[in-house]
Amino acid sequence: MIKTLSYLLLAVLASAPLPALSESTIPNANLQVAVQQKQEGKVAKGFHVLELTCWDGDCSLSTVTLNQCFESGQGRKAFFPKVQYSATSLGNLKVKNEGKSLIVQETGSDMFGDYVNNLRFDYETAGKGEIVNRLIGFSGGYVKNSVLLKKVLTTEYIPLTKRNQVMKLV
Repeated sequence: MIKTLSYLLLAVLASAPLPALSESTIPNANLQVAVQQKQEGKVAKGFHVLELTCWDGDCSLSTVTLNQCFESGQGRKAFFPKVQYSATSLGNLKVKNEGKSLIVQETGSDMFGDYVNNLRFDYETAGKGEIVNRLIGFSGGYVKNSVLLKKVLTTEYIPLTKRNQVMKLV
């Protein structure tokens, strides 16, 4: 009986259509975008540079934050550059390819609470053996369960779309 079920399962799996390898395989890629955060209708002054790098199916996401000003303790505002890193090998990053989009989910926690960061990197395909490095669309944001504020925060990422852009730093 078990042997018959095994053969039947093998026959069903063998006859099922397989997805095209090129559509589901994560390409070797290096994609970057600069964003600002929009929360409760307001765009924050901080800048975040996100870099997604994938090689042989393993991916990492690094985020550098600049101009995110807070009180420095002497009544003056200051910012400290912040770097965050996640990777599929660390278990805090998931990446899947959907057509010409890399769908990214990053999870983590900081002193304010737990968060889930969802990102979509739309890319232009590269030639065979070349690295995908042309970003043609981006969207994303995160949801954070803030322990300090005792509420759930949702934040949207707004990409900086101009090649050269002058922004006033605080």
